[in-house]
Amino acid sequence: MRHIRQLLLSSLLMLVVLFVAACGGGGDTQEQEPPAPTATPQPAQEAPQGSSGSSESQAGTPYKIGFVAAITGPGASLGVPERNTAEMIAAELEAAGGIEGPDGVKHPVEIIILDSESNPDKAAAAASRLIDEEQVDVLVAGTLSGNSLAMVPLATEAKVPMISMAAANSIIVDPETGATRAWIFKTPQTNGHSAKWQAEYLQAKGVTKVCYLYENSGFGQDTLKQGTAAFENVGIEIVYADTFERSDTEFPQVVSVQGAGCEAVVIGSIPPGASLVQQAIKDAMPDMLVLQGHGVCNQTFIDLAPEAVEGTFAPCSKIVVAEQLPEDMPERPVILSYIEAYTAFTGEAPNAFGGYAHDALRWAVEALGSLEDGMSLSDRRAAIRDYIETNIRDWPGVTGVFNITPDDHLGLDYTALAPTTIENGAFKYFPKEAW
Repeated sequence: MRHIRQLLLSSLLMLVVLFVAACGGGGDTQEQEPPAPTATPQPAQEAPQGSSGSSESQAGTPYKIGFVAAITGPGASLGVPERNTAEMIAAELEAAGGIEGPDGVKHPVEIIILDSESNPDKAAAAASRLIDEEQVDVLVAGTLSGNSLAMVPLATEAKVPMISMAAANSIIVDPETGATRAWIFKTPQTNGHSAKWQAEYLQAKGVTKVCYLYENSGFGQDTLKQGTAAFENVGIEIVYADTFERSDTEFPQVVSVQGAGCEAVVIGSIPPGASLVQQAIKDAMPDMLVLQGHGVCNQTFIDLAPEAVEGTFAPCSKIVVAEQLPEDMPERPVILSYIEAYTAFTGEAPNAFGGYAHDALRWAVEALGSLEDGMSLSDRRAAIRDYIETNIRDWPGVTGVFNITPDDHLGLDYTALAPTTIENGAFKYFPKEAW
């Protein structure tokens, strides 16, 4: 009987424990507050755009930079270092957590990189995608002049600021009207700058007759146009001119050069064509003086025909001879800093074309950093355009010291290029006093 009574008591205690546990919500032994009155459910409110919920920092509207380079195809020796530079700056922005605006709001930044394949049609398709589908704030686009010119109408119509990395002046100035293209900027020196250096060098050498060979592209045609004007100014006559394709490996034009009576040959091209046509000229006329433009200022040009290009005169971006530059040049520390960062990021040295991308992207980033949060896409695009046009003044970059104005969307003169020659397989600073 006692055993039965103990069994009943134990069962009763167990029931009490289970009841308390059930009421206590999972073992919480604190005394429970009475349930609050049930409120009528309200629609969930969205946090304000750009708010992270933290009082220490806010995350604003994400910004997008569209980037188009000739990563493959004939222009790859130019486009690959541009792509590498874009990836380097994207990594810097990610590490910094984005860009902080003047209102203290921080914005993540995405650089969307597309390959034009050195093809104007592919470049235009890439620009359309970035403008319409990705809805980028700004375009940094165009390794090659022809590719850039294919994108210019798209950016202009959509009112998207575009910064080209190509040389032709027609990218930023309408050749028919002479008007500056309102939405288009560029960072490379022009073929006119290069032609002025060539003209001064030819004049110093006493040359009065030249032959001109140029690639059949927007870039090549612009080199001839600018060269013709610069040479006429100093009394130099182009006695023979002809085109070749950038991908050509044979150059029958050389026969005509031999019979034209020219004292020097000027080439308007980029590698590989620039190297191969010079090889053909030197094979036929070993002692002929050959000048190139600033489209050849990378190691690829030398490596493709090292013996043939030895002694070539070429105006180049100063990055090519950075360590040899006078120390009082304001862009020198910027160039050296970029070389150090690029080399650490890629394991190899940059060239002039990577420098064009560097300056263009820095303009874009600086302009994005001037925006207040909450602006519409169209307002952001317009504000970026206005910022570049009015604030890039006395701005030392890798390419030179820029002074953008409403009438000049490049803001450089010919001294942004350095005269160089090729000596022992490397570019060497070649100032006037050494001519």
